[in-house]
Amino acid sequence: MLNSGRPGQIKVVAIAISVLLMLWLSKLNAGNYLLPVREVSGDWEQKKVNIEDSATMPIVEVVATPTPIPETGISIIEAEILISEDDEPTTTETQTPTDGNGSSTPEDEPTETKSVGDSTQSPTGEAKTSIGKAKHEKAVIMGKTWKEDATWVKEKLPDWRPVIYAVDSRTDKDYLHVLVNKGRESMPYLTYLIDFYDDLSDINVFIHAHENGYPRAWHNDPQNAEYSAVKMLQFLRLDNIREKGYVNLRCTPNPGCPAELHPQGQFFDKGSIEIGWKKLWGHMYGNDSYPESVGVACCAQFAVTKQKIHEQPKEFYEKLMDWLLTTDEEDAGRVFEYFWHIIFGMSAVHCDKSYSDCVCEVYNCTAGAGKRRSLNKLLMKRVV
Repeated sequence: MLNSGRPGQIKVVAIAISVLLMLWLSKLNAGNYLLPVREVSGDWEQKKVNIEDSATMPIVEVVATPTPIPETGISIIEAEILISEDDEPTTTETQTPTDGNGSSTPEDEPTETKSVGDSTQSPTGEAKTSIGKAKHEKAVIMGKTWKEDATWVKEKLPDWRPVIYAVDSRTDKDYLHVLVNKGRESMPYLTYLIDFYDDLSDINVFIHAHENGYPRAWHNDPQNAEYSAVKMLQFLRLDNIREKGYVNLRCTPNPGCPAELHPQGQFFDKGSIEIGWKKLWGHMYGNDSYPESVGVACCAQFAVTKQKIHEQPKEFYEKLMDWLLTTDEEDAGRVFEYFWHIIFGMSAVHCDKSYSDCVCEVYNCTAGAGKRRSLNKLLMKRVV
């Protein structure tokens, strides 16, 4: 009784399988494999291409090409940064890297010269005037005390780039500042060489703040016209500086020449410049191979080209500053007075043989009738 219905069920299943098999075979014969049928147009046969003819047919490749992005001169990342949330336009400033000589903006790109007065932060942490990265032909660098008036530089030398440090006032907003008032003019000189190393002028003249007059400006050459620093710079032969790289502005040999210091000596009086000079030499060069004699016309006023300054890396001048800040020498400025010419590659004894030859090489002795008469009168009075 339990198996009485099984033969009927088997028969029904067999018939169903047979029907499905017949349907599958019919679809197989039609090539559809029981898949959905897509209608094919009647002209399919006309679109068939023989293999023999395919070599002569052009091959067209379909490449997915992204939508082109308009060229804007900036990267996508920069563009995303420039687009603010409210879609307001934003302007950016691009600094052109300088070359090894410290000044190279492309010729086809305009440069902007920023005048002195825009206060920025210097590497030493002091307020440093921003003078821009534009090309400057000549700069005058000096330090001044609160008693000295240096306004004459801007008023009487308008074509010079003024870089003036107030050495004993940290609140004077009209001038730059130094770390500490130490070492006379050597502190502002070194501060400029470090802070402006990548923004030097082509010709850099380092002088004192005395405009004129004797005895205050007794060290200015030529000594006519009340020892005027203005005329000294106006007479200055820039082509001679470019040629030599370093030029001492004083031709009068005394004091300093022919040989003021003798570092190889063993015994020196207290306060002798040789004592500090040997310390500075050892600090910079790490040896005691001192020259026999050192001579240079005083008094730490000189002109140097940018290329000559860049013969030494910035770290070299930072090392000089390190010695100045840490030395216990009472008059470190006098030590540097007999060291500047060596710093810029001159021989230990750097003295001219003739005052007359020197003065007409450093200054223009024929620049105008009035100047020529005054300089020639001066030369006649000098004892060579």
